[in-house]
Amino acid sequence: MAERCKHRRRVEIEPKSWADRGHTESPEEDEVQLYAIQCRAGLRLEWLVNTRTGKLHRGPLSEKPGPRVLYVTADGEHALMKELDSRETDDSWKPPKQFPSVIAKDREEVDPVPDSSQDYYRRSVEDLYDSP
Repeated sequence: MAERCKHRRRVEIEPKSWADRGHTESPEEDEVQLYAIQCRAGLRLEWLVNTRTGKLHRGPLSEKPGPRVLYVTADGEHALMKELDSRETDDSWKPPKQFPSVIAKDREEVDPVPDSSQDYYRRSVEDLYDSP
C-alpha cells in the first residue's frame, strides 16, 4: 500500500508551540540536523499501488489527517519534506505526542534549497528555535 498526501485545506497551525514541545533527535556522524519550520494540513490517502508499474490500482482505502512538515538546516541551505500522522480536533490539528521538531538525517537524504529561499529559511529557524 502507498500513501499520498492530498491537501484538503490549509489549517493555521502554530509551529512555535510544536517547536517548543517537540522531540529533538541528535545527529550521528555524517548527519545534519533539520528544524521544522512549516506545517501544512492535509489528508493522507492510502491506495493500493501496482509496484511494477507504479499505477494506482484501488483506493483510497483510508484517509487520515496528515500534516506535511518542512524541515530545514540552520543555515537554510538544505531541506526535507516529511509527512506525519496527527489527529484532527474541532478546529485544529494535534501533532503526534512525540512530534519531531528537530530531526537528524543523512546528508544524502536532504535536498539543496535555491539561493532565493535560503535567507527566509535561515530566519525562520532563528525565530522558532532561539538561534540553534
